[in-house]
Amino acid sequence: MDTTFDYWIDASGRTLSLKNITHDRTGEPAAWFALQDLGYASVAWDENGVRVRLSAEDVDPGAIDGLIRALSAVRRPIVLEVWDGGTWKQHRYDSGGSFANGLFEAIGITD
Repeated sequence: MDTTFDYWIDASGRTLSLKNITHDRTGEPAAWFALQDLGYASVAWDENGVRVRLSAEDVDPGAIDGLIRALSAVRRPIVLEVWDGGTWKQHRYDSGGSFANGLFEAIGITD
């Protein structure tokens, strides 16, 4: 994981800092715990846009809903990085609207 991801969307869709998620872990172990064990999604903002990381197999449905609520109106590029258990797969979107429309397909949920 990457230390620039300090914002996390939890199972209820709330935005938290990594410090508020785990008290007994710090740094990389805390980030992996939040990503894989809790099913949260991480978000980082910078001058280039937004980066989102989540685990396709472990993401909580509430975290997906929270991501869509938080990012659907964003008018900046969004890069979604999906952990498939071995590598990060990147998906690029020009805005929050296209991110919200493509998120389910990117994580392998099709209806």
